[in-house]
Amino acid sequence: MMIKKNIKFILVLIFMMASLFLGDVYGQAPFQVSGYVTEMPSYTWQRKSDKLWDNLIHNRIHLNYSNNEYSSIRIEVRNRFFLGETVRHTPLYKFYLNNDPGWVDMSFNWGSSKSFVVNTVIDRLSYERSWGKWQLEAGRQRVSWSKSLVWNPNDVFNSYSYFDFDYEERPRMDGLHLTYDVDDEQRFEAVLKVDGSAKVTSALLYGFSKAGYDFQLLAGQMNQEDYLLGAGWSGSVADAGFYGELSFLSPINQKNDDILVLSVGSNYTFHQSLTVRGEYLYSSNLNSSFEDFGSLIFYTSSIKKLSVTEHSYMLSVGCPVTPSLDVSLAYVGFSFPVLKSFYVSPAIEYSLNEQLSLSGIFQLYSHEWEGSDVLQISSFVRLKLFF
Repeated sequence: MMIKKNIKFILVLIFMMASLFLGDVYGQAPFQVSGYVTEMPSYTWQRKSDKLWDNLIHNRIHLNYSNNEYSSIRIEVRNRFFLGETVRHTPLYKFYLNNDPGWVDMSFNWGSSKSFVVNTVIDRLSYERSWGKWQLEAGRQRVSWSKSLVWNPNDVFNSYSYFDFDYEERPRMDGLHLTYDVDDEQRFEAVLKVDGSAKVTSALLYGFSKAGYDFQLLAGQMNQEDYLLGAGWSGSVADAGFYGELSFLSPINQKNDDILVLSVGSNYTFHQSLTVRGEYLYSSNLNSSFEDFGSLIFYTSSIKKLSVTEHSYMLSVGCPVTPSLDVSLAYVGFSFPVLKSFYVSPAIEYSLNEQLSLSGIFQLYSHEWEGSDVLQISSFVRLKLFF
């Protein structure tokens, strides 16, 4: 299986090199290079468990090549150096990092020991072409159909975890994305995704604007396991934003129950730029058999598992204290209306200059259920340099 994946990777590289060659033949165009480097030490404390000191050096490189105004090639590489006790106490951690869920295996561990692992993954690798009202993107890309911030039932191709704050670009997929813009207020999209198990997800979306709202309707099938129907909207009520999305899944083999996933949210910004936000998630397939907090970060790979309980909700507030200083506080509750399981995260970010920022992120997760009593506290300090 790995050999086949490597052959796929080689074929993709040949395709990209050929595209670059054609660009040189038909017209010169510059490369655009950007990215960032972060240094982030962290400390995690959990009741009745080991205390973990870790450090992460994270580098991301964005490359864009456009030979004319109609086509472009995008490559984005994610390099990470993990050092500390999480690697030491988790022997399978390096295998988790080396696992690429995409159709093409583009994740590589360059080196590892008992306490560190160095990983590189090609996070985006796509060719984009436009013809009038048509646009086609082929390769590794992100298809974002979500209307919500925290939970994303319409993000059927590459759902993400709100709690993984260090992955701002969010997950990707391998496949094709075709868009047809009818006019400024209507569009059609067709997407096909193939994962590492050769399972196909495909869907059509119709987006339109009406009465000050943006709506979308979608239909398709997910992982050759479920039929999919969905809808989403975003707009405002008075001066408050109002948005939401839902997806209904019905198993193809009819051996499992139907699933409804629904999220609804609102946000409001005061004159002093203070922004408050609230979101609610309902997942009919989830119950109160709570799992550890790590599952929220590492295993959100499907809209079937956006949370860990049937009812979840989020409240947050954020404010720019000065042009250079932002503060925020987020609260996520599980098993509504029971308040014994929750997540709290205050954060502060200070911009030292246009290219350098310093952040402090604090995460507290608490859970009490059927005799289990879990309390986990993590703190992070992140220095980020853009180039």
